[in-house]
Amino acid sequence: MTGTVYLGYNPATLWQRFGGVPVTVTHRSMVLVASFAALVATAIPAVVFAQRPQVPGPDTKRVLVTAFRGDVEGGVKAANEIRDRIKNEYNIRTLMPTSKKDIDTTLVRGGFPIDSALSPNDIKELARQVRGDEVIDGTVQKTATGYRINARMFLARDVSLSQPLIANLDTKDFGDAAKLIVDEYDRARKQLPDNQVCENFLRASNPGSAIVAARKSISTYPNATITRLCMASAFAGMKTTADSTGPWKDSVIAITRDIIKIDSASRIAFELLYDAYKAKRDSTNLAPTLIGLMHSDSLNLPLKVRVVTELVLLHRIDLALPIARQLAEGDATNLEFARQYWLVLRAAHNYKDAVKTGIEIAKMDSAFADSGYFDRQIEDLVADTAYAKAALMAEQASAKYPTNTHYVLVKAQNERRSGQLPAAKASLERALTIDPKVNGANYLLAQVSGDLGNVDDAIKFAKADVAMDPANKPRAGALLLGLGNATYKAADAAKSVEGFKKAIPILQASDEMAPSANAKFLLGVSAYQALSGSNDLLRTSHSCDDFKAANDLLTLVNINMPAGGSVDANTAKLILGGAAQYGPFIDASVKRLCK
Repeated sequence: MTGTVYLGYNPATLWQRFGGVPVTVTHRSMVLVASFAALVATAIPAVVFAQRPQVPGPDTKRVLVTAFRGDVEGGVKAANEIRDRIKNEYNIRTLMPTSKKDIDTTLVRGGFPIDSALSPNDIKELARQVRGDEVIDGTVQKTATGYRINARMFLARDVSLSQPLIANLDTKDFGDAAKLIVDEYDRARKQLPDNQVCENFLRASNPGSAIVAARKSISTYPNATITRLCMASAFAGMKTTADSTGPWKDSVIAITRDIIKIDSASRIAFELLYDAYKAKRDSTNLAPTLIGLMHSDSLNLPLKVRVVTELVLLHRIDLALPIARQLAEGDATNLEFARQYWLVLRAAHNYKDAVKTGIEIAKMDSAFADSGYFDRQIEDLVADTAYAKAALMAEQASAKYPTNTHYVLVKAQNERRSGQLPAAKASLERALTIDPKVNGANYLLAQVSGDLGNVDDAIKFAKADVAMDPANKPRAGALLLGLGNATYKAADAAKSVEGFKKAIPILQASDEMAPSANAKFLLGVSAYQALSGSNDLLRTSHSCDDFKAANDLLTLVNINMPAGGSVDANTAKLILGGAAQYGPFIDASVKRLCK
């Protein structure tokens, strides 16, 4: 008969101290062993054992456990209990917790108070200084009935390589909580040897072997997230290999989704998932994945800035705007946050808030108010139909750039839009004073003159625009055609002969610059209306000048209406028929009166 004897030690402790190898003896030997143990206990002083303490070996892994974040007292107690339990349950040659003394000494040396609850990045630096390989980190929140604890393990070399241990554990006893955490930690560590093999194969650009090692690792601990990250990275690495056309994207998506189910705070998993969705051009899942990525590292402000940028590129302004607003309002002195918020507001077409935000940024940083700033602010004010404010913004820009006629012209444009016609005229004249050859000023002056009802000036400035650059003929001709048409319509509504006569030189100038059927048609119609409106005058007139003027109108009709008839053939036919009836009467009157 054989049996397993543990020489009086606690079985779990002995298992660790002997590397997990029990001592097997025969039944007969068991009595001798017990007697020998008793003899040793009485014959050898206890000091002999004290003189040979166990020390860590060259391959001993060191685990760092710092105070958990949250409740200060509870965080310290939780860490102490976990640290003590690891010390008591593990063979020091297998795993060794960093002592509280070493932690406190290093914290003080770094300017931190003893028992500080550190951020993961600060813990990483502390682990480097105390030569920690693994870390147990977590949070403790006080509740009505006790405490709620969350704990995770991560590798000291990369805080993103993490493994949840306990989530939302409600307890009154930190000792009980420590037992559950350390037990799960012990199970979670089983993934690490094969995970290291996986990572080695990754570094060697051998994703196939890395995946094999990862699967073996997961078989030892089904909830493994660290190893799943390695496996997902191996599949993702295939996009640059001969297997790039294979289903690597679907594999990455499946694995990272599994990770996120276990650990919704795995930033690497979200990064890999987002990359896979981008490769698949899966627009449906990209935005939700970005939001998940942001929440996985919620205190990472640069990450939030990046997420906002990516969401804007995806045209998800609705999701980007509240994040950008939160960043800007959370730190009102941060120019990067404020500028991004400004740009997102513009993309959201929220012009009022965009302009206000831009003004505030310019107050914070005068260098921000460059030409690009003024251009955008003016553009947004125009889009919001705030033309008077756009003119004021252009005036500020002109004051900063006094030799730049662009902003003077923009100021005049918006003064015209807001009905400030004399101011617009003055701004344009100033622009020509700065640069007599500035292109566009004469054209705008022609527009403003037309608005003011000064037809002669409108024609004069339109011709000046063409003289400045013959390429401007089409726009100048179109401008005068529009003005001539408006003048004709006003005359027609008022049945005003003088109104029709006023339209004629405008339309003539338009047709000279940019000949068109429309200009000729309106010119013929205006001349005929002016002629027919003079019937009463001509019946009683004995003036050569009256009939010469009538003859000039008739000539305009006969010359222009045939060429402009394509605009409205029926009207052209009627007018030409009417003109034919005027011909004999006017000819006879001219011969009789103009001797």
